[in-house]
Amino acid sequence: MKTRLVLVAILFANTVGCATVFDGTKQTVRFSAVPEGADVRVEGKFLGQAPTEADLERGRTQNVVMTKAGFEEQRVQVRTQPSMGWFFWDIGSCVFPIALCIPVIVDAISGAWFHFDDEYRVKLDPSQKAKRPAAQPSTTDIGL
Repeated sequence: MKTRLVLVAILFANTVGCATVFDGTKQTVRFSAVPEGADVRVEGKFLGQAPTEADLERGRTQNVVMTKAGFEEQRVQVRTQPSMGWFFWDIGSCVFPIALCIPVIVDAISGAWFHFDDEYRVKLDPSQKAKRPAAQPSTTDIGL
């Protein structure tokens, strides 16, 4: 009975990827802006005003746009970075014939091998329209 229970536990543990189990497929990322209060959109979806947080899918690069009246729009790509520790751990699990490399497949498909930076800070530049001085009325001396 004990042998059967141990075998079932080993099979279960090897049917999921380690990164998927311990880190998940999403990561909370914080967005802040100078000045604060900029609208934050990820892949076109409005998240709120900076500072704000979002749970992003780890498996792909995300496009972020920050806008605020009187300031230039800023675009940022939140790029995935490999988590090499999980990669090597999963590859190591292929050494055991019982694992059948299932953790590698699960973590690769789910994107759990990857991570983002925890925070992205964006400085918004004043709009060119706001920098231009108001047009001065021209004066012409007529017959003086």
